[in-house]
Amino acid sequence: MPRGKRTVFAMFCTESGNRLGAMRFHKQDKMGVGWKEHVEGMTKYCPVCRKKTKVKFKEEKHSST
Repeated sequence: MPRGKRTVFAMFCTESGNRLGAMRFHKQDKMGVGWKEHVEGMTKYCPVCRKKTKVKFKEEKHSST
């Protein structure tokens, strides 16, 4: 039985706009911290830019489980 709905967020490179993956977050966790505070300052390697870049998160869809 699911304990809470999570939202899927797609990660995009801020420089090239390339999609780098997806992450699932609750809108707010047990401690009252929102998903935006978790992803603040996150970097990821972009194969198009060939370096680590900041990522931008966009809500992709709501998971069904």
